[in-house]
Amino acid sequence: MIVQKAKGIHIDGRKSMSKELPLQDYLNPQFVYIHLLRQTESLKRVVEVGEYVRIGQVVALREGWGPLPIHASVSGTVTAVKKVWHSSGKMVDAIEIKNDFLGAMDDSITPEKDPSSLTKEQLVEKMKQAGLSGLGGAGFPTFVKYQSKLPINTVIINAVECEPYITSDYMMIDRYPEKLLKGLHYMMASVGATRGVVAYKAYNSHITDVLTPFLPLYPGIEIYLSKDIYPAGWEKYLIQQITKKTYNSLPSEAGAIVNNAQTAMVFADMVEHNVPLIARGITITGEGIKQPRNFLVPIGTPVKDLIEQCGGYIDGLDSTKTNYIAGGPMTGRAILIDDLIVNDTLGSVIIRPIPDPKLSVECMGCGKCADACPVFLTPTEIWHASERGDIEAVKRLKASKCMGCGLCSHVCPSHIDITDFVDKAKALIRKGA
Repeated sequence: MIVQKAKGIHIDGRKSMSKELPLQDYLNPQFVYIHLLRQTESLKRVVEVGEYVRIGQVVALREGWGPLPIHASVSGTVTAVKKVWHSSGKMVDAIEIKNDFLGAMDDSITPEKDPSSLTKEQLVEKMKQAGLSGLGGAGFPTFVKYQSKLPINTVIINAVECEPYITSDYMMIDRYPEKLLKGLHYMMASVGATRGVVAYKAYNSHITDVLTPFLPLYPGIEIYLSKDIYPAGWEKYLIQQITKKTYNSLPSEAGAIVNNAQTAMVFADMVEHNVPLIARGITITGEGIKQPRNFLVPIGTPVKDLIEQCGGYIDGLDSTKTNYIAGGPMTGRAILIDDLIVNDTLGSVIIRPIPDPKLSVECMGCGKCADACPVFLTPTEIWHASERGDIEAVKRLKASKCMGCGLCSHVCPSHIDITDFVDKAKALIRKGA
């Protein structure tokens, strides 16, 4: 039973700028860089400099909890191991592969003879061997969700894209509507779920048009039209709206699993053709470039290449006068330069001119941050309790419930980064635990 439903507000989406041009394939960068990092886990490299690799060949391993293989996204020669920028805002080691433009495939990439005969265990193993992680931004190993000991009756595809600017899921579904439904179908089979739901915002009526012809082929799958509010794509909000249930720790408590749309598409390719996670869709957008658009790119593609494909920066702007955000403007991370590399969790890069400096204004106590909070917190009280080091007050104010959506900072008339202060409060709780 839901005692208190999460809430949200409407914000300017600014999505039309990246929908004007069709999804562009950019599949042959001169170099790709495979980060030796997944979430916070360092990876074990299993190829040497000078070695020739094929598309889909394992080049690194995530060991420990949630182990996964990591694959080459182009064929060519490993030319170096060097530091490159990651969407976390850090420079990390990466495997540099010089593309030979031959598209040579690893022997493991072969059509599956009878995908419908695969057992639950075999399907989950395919998730693992695909190196499949949540492409919505969290990067959580997908197969772990499907090893739940609790019964799962609903699998939800989250294509809401509630953050402003981002449209990569929309454009990928527009091109590959049946692949999305196939991936969801196989995900349902992985846990014996009888209900599958594709959730997206109601104003994206074109998605209804492209999905509807295929729905009769996949019994048990339906669509859910979300309101145009933020954060409608929050996992708990979606589960509450679709299943009428809630949970404390994990969605499995409500009998549900949530995956990103592109995660489902990659899974369809893995089940039917044994193609692992080697590419993803990404939005390159913002007021700072000439032609915002979406791309389908190999993992490891330099973002600088994609900015060039967008016609470069607007007149009078260059990389020294630009703000870069890796991810969405609400929850993404500010990046200083355009030398960022596409990884599994990077769904967008937003490029905007640096705004005119604003006068610093102290908190006015207006309460707008509390009014906007989807989980009914009082962010300024949490902030001040944290500054005092009052861990008991921080706990009493339930700072750990913060989902990091960024709304409090977004609505603040004083332009205070309240989200950052609440993050520090949550860290205080973890430190004192």
